Amino acid sequence: MVYSHFREERGVQFYADTLFITPKHLSKTLKEITNKTCSELIDELVITEAKILLEDMGQSVAKVAEYLNFSDQFFFSKFFKRHTGMNPSQYKVHF
Repeated sequence: MVYSHFREERGVQFYADTLFITPKHLSKTLKEITNKTCSELIDELVITEAKILLEDMGQSVAKVAEYLNFSDQFFFSKFFKRHTGMNPSQYKVHF
């Protein structure tokens, strides 16, 4: 389910509601199985998709942010840097 919705839905509440369980139960169960919380898994998917899109030189940072449904490029850049240690423009330069 996460693979189908991570571009639009990054909140644990959405996935928990869809499964008719609490966010706490969802994260606890995933942590036991994968050693990652639901939020960590969602963020990991978003970052992986962002990296794939940024490696395509035709995709601007703004377009990637829009495609992944971030409110704006600035918020996407902060999210990307928090998870990778570099901003999206720096990442693009390396590819």
